[in-house]
Amino acid sequence: MKHLLFLLLVTVSAQAQPPQLGRLFSSPEQRAQLDAQRYGAPRADKATPSPPPEPPPPVELNGVVQRSSGHSTIWLNQTPHNDTKGTLRLSNGQPLRLKPGQRYDPASGAIREVTEAQP
Repeated sequence: MKHLLFLLLVTVSAQAQPPQLGRLFSSPEQRAQLDAQRYGAPRADKATPSPPPEPPPPVELNGVVQRSSGHSTIWLNQTPHNDTKGTLRLSNGQPLRLKPGQRYDPASGAIREVTEAQP
């Protein structure tokens, strides 16, 4: 009777234990897919250089109007700009002085007359 009671208790306790989970992810591909969903797509190799940025388009000074009130208007690339101080600044802060009819090419850094042939 003791043996029967012992076997009964062992059988009941074995059935009460939760099942083992085992392996959660069955393949490296599934793990990579979950990582991509969580962290985003993997980044490209950092050794691959990115292409250089394209230089801004040339700037052409078409005309200047200076009023007696002190306000002025300049035309850059056929577009009027009001209340300017007359000095253009490049993105690095360097001042750029153009006369009407001149064009500055950021790719070459050259200032040319608009009537000159393009290189």
